[in-house]
Amino acid sequence: MTTANEITIAVMVVSILLLIAGVVLSFFPKRYAVAPAYAGLLGIGLTAVHASASALVFWGVAAAIVLAIGYMLPRAVATSRKGVGYITGAVLAGAFVGMVVSHGWMVVGAVAGALLGGIAYSKTPVGRPMEFPSSKFLNYLCAKGLPAVVTVAIVGTAILWLTAAFG
Repeated sequence: MTTANEITIAVMVVSILLLIAGVVLSFFPKRYAVAPAYAGLLGIGLTAVHASASALVFWGVAAAIVLAIGYMLPRAVATSRKGVGYITGAVLAGAFVGMVVSHGWMVVGAVAGALLGGIAYSKTPVGRPMEFPSSKFLNYLCAKGLPAVVTVAIVGTAILWLTAAFG
């Protein structure tokens, strides 16, 4: 016979694995990297933390917007890996630095990280065709930075919830 605590622990473990999968997938040009991250947040928010519905709906809408934009991008942009490592790595760094202060600063740090990661990539010899500063650079940064920012912010939100609940 399975108890409620065992089910909660199982859901938390699966949710944490989904959060990790979301972060790993954000380093690749996958349109759906945000989906496992949101599923992990949903699992943690509904079982372990009992998060407010407004927070879950907010991140659900953000994830849906990222998915919709990902499907509207031209195939060449959607499948491009140019600078994704720089952008996502900087998003992770910025989010975790901002997480030290608060949830809001985590999101600000993630956005700043995306911008700085894109600039860093555009200054490399391979990234010079991005033509920083230009509309071409800004469009590409938004296409690759927004999914990374939302995915990492969702994961950071889950980490903050778990830290508040069990820390």
